[in-house]
Formats: sequence, C-alpha cells, structure tokens
Amino acid sequence: MRKGFSLMELIVAITAVVIISGGSLIYLNNFNSRQKLEKAKNEVISSMKLAQSYAKTRQLPIGSPDKSLEYVQVQISGTNLVAGANGIGSTFFSKKIAESNEISLDLSPSPLYFWNGNGKLTDMNGVVFGDGETATMTITLKADVDDSRRVTINSLGQILNYD
Repeated sequence: MRKGFSLMELIVAITAVVIISGGSLIYLNNFNSRQKLEKAKNEVISSMKLAQSYAKTRQLPIGSPDKSLEYVQVQISGTNLVAGANGIGSTFFSKKIAESNEISLDLSPSPLYFWNGNGKLTDMNGVVFGDGETATMTITLKADVDDSRRVTINSLGQILNYD
C-alpha cells in the first residue's frame, strides 16, 4: 500500500491548476478593462446631464464676463469633456474621462450645444434639432479588450440609450 502521490499525478494536478489560473487571470484582466469602460461611460453621462442642467437653469460659470447664457457648449479635448458658456472662454468644467490614453472619445456632431432655459440640443444659432435627430458619444477602449460604449442624446437633451 502506497502513501503518496506519484510524480505523474503531481504533474497532472499542477498542470490543471496552472491552466485554470491562466484562464481566470485573462478573464479578470478583461473584466477590469470593461469596468474602466463602464466608469468612463458613467462619467460621460453625468457630465452631459450636468452641462444640460447648467443650460436649463441659465447658470454662468463663476467669474464669467458674460451677462447672460445663450447656450452651453460641450466638446472633447483629448480625453477631457469640456463644457463652456456661449462657446468662448468661460468654462463650467473640464472633466478627465480617462486617466490614460487607453480610452478614446468621439462626439458626433461636435461640439454639442444645449440651449438656455430648455436644455434642448441645438446648433450654435439656437436652431433645435429635429425629431429623430440625435447626438452620439462613443467611448472606445483601446487596450486589452477592443470594446466600446455608445451614449445617445435626443433633440430634447435626454439620454435615450446607452450600451
């Protein structure tokens, strides 16, 4: 009667553990990358809602030389989402969406304008988007897992769907 494991049994057991561990590490890495993408998407959504809120309440940035707010302009600057009053100089916020260059942002059309008082999407002259017209922000993860999320905003400024 033996009281131990043979060398072959140990090799098979260790190989099985290594294979399972390797698969779980790959899954965990993909999971972490997708979490970064979800965090960036949530940052974009909250920033868009904040910019629209500024437009609805006709707030001007602190220290703004402007006398009144016509619109809030939202645009992309690298990995930052920037919202400014009347499109010149005065900035409400510049929100860094990603800590590194592993996430890219694309806004179509760019820039976006939320009109004062109602927060609807408009062009620079205040012409409201028509029914069915939307703006889209695409957040793309370039590292590890090639994946993206899309945030769609309708002409009323409402976030319709995001994936």
